Amino acid sequence: KLGLLRLRGSTSIPAADGGFGYLQDWVWWTGLITMGIGEASNFAAYAFAPAALVTPLGALSILVSAVLAPKFLNEKLNILGKIGCMLCILGSSIIVIHAPKEDDKKTGNLETLNQVMKSKSCLALQGTSMIGIKFLQFHRASLWEKNVAVYIFICSSIGSLSVICCKGLSLCIRESMSSQERSVLNKQFFLFLIPLVICIVVQMNYLNKALDSFSSNLVNPVLYIFFTSFVILASSILFQEL
Repeated sequence: KLGLLRLRGSTSIPAADGGFGYLQDWVWWTGLITMGIGEASNFAAYAFAPAALVTPLGALSILVSAVLAPKFLNEKLNILGKIGCMLCILGSSIIVIHAPKEDDKKTGNLETLNQVMKSKSCLALQGTSMIGIKFLQFHRASLWEKNVAVYIFICSSIGSLSVICCKGLSLCIRESMSSQERSVLNKQFFLFLIPLVICIVVQMNYLNKALDSFSSNLVNPVLYIFFTSFVILASSILFQEL
């Protein structure tokens, strides 16, 4: 967000209008790298815990953003925003307390995950996400400038698919380390890596557009709610984690 604010008033096209001038700003890259470090930790967690347990723990980022935004971005949080942050933390705590344990028969091995990826429920989930994204893109002129939920819906739906790819990558690495055959990593690693990279690029593109158009104190809580809901929904459909 701070990197996007630095570009305002310059000759660069804003991210909200489809510009990519932020790619030349070191502050933006610093934020992206630190975000990547945090996501790498999540990536490791997906190999040993259900996605429905790992994702809600991101509620801490809402609290950190609410504390730092007034100081660095001059974005004040009103009483309703503070109540919303507390509700996010409370809700995520309840989910974590009652989250299921990892079941190797469902998601703990690559063979089962491959069957899930080929199932009708997985194809239906991907198809529904694509239809929703295309619908919002078709009505972009009337919706995009007024509602942050449009950007966040696309970002979160793509993000939920990236979580599935992270699950597959982490299982590939875990099984290759525990198995004497290293071919497991070579065969299926890139089948999850390539879609993951595409999802991350699309997700970051729409997240930057949202941050460039709306306050971070609005974007972060809405993103957390949508993203967590989508991941839990996808996990319950594909992996029966709930």
